[in-house]
Amino acid sequence: MEDAIGPIRLEFFNGIHNILDYINSNKKYKQPAYVQFIHGDYTKQLPIREENYDLLIALYAGEITRSCRKYVKPGGIILTNNHRKDAKELLKDSSITLDGLIYRKGKKYVIEKDINDDFKDIMKRHSNTKKDMKKTTKGLEYIDNQCYFVLKENRNED
Repeated sequence: MEDAIGPIRLEFFNGIHNILDYINSNKKYKQPAYVQFIHGDYTKQLPIREENYDLLIALYAGEITRSCRKYVKPGGIILTNNHRKDAKELLKDSSITLDGLIYRKGKKYVIEKDINDDFKDIMKRHSNTKKDMKKTTKGLEYIDNQCYFVLKENRNED
């Protein structure tokens, strides 16, 4: 499995308990969190209900947040990076707020809450450098993201 999705992504998906802990600490209902990964063309209608999901993970997904935001319930979380300016575009919408950042610090990922920086300062603080790249036989390969944005969907929240 590691060869198919890469060691960093494997580490992320193997850390599903961290994702569930975050969801469970932010949910407003009694039943336990359920995680479903959907493989498909996200630009087309998916066979799932709109405004039904607590979390949308869209990392290096090429503007998927625009197509899939409708599946996130009010108060839900969108986890994305700024690949193709996904985070920057979402934050222009007044119904989206920055709830936190996730980034690698040493060998661990940390969640930073209460972000007061503007987008430009965040990107400057977490910009890619050559140390984030690894030389391979195919050229340079990206090995870690500058940061991941934890965005809250606030439209029509009751």
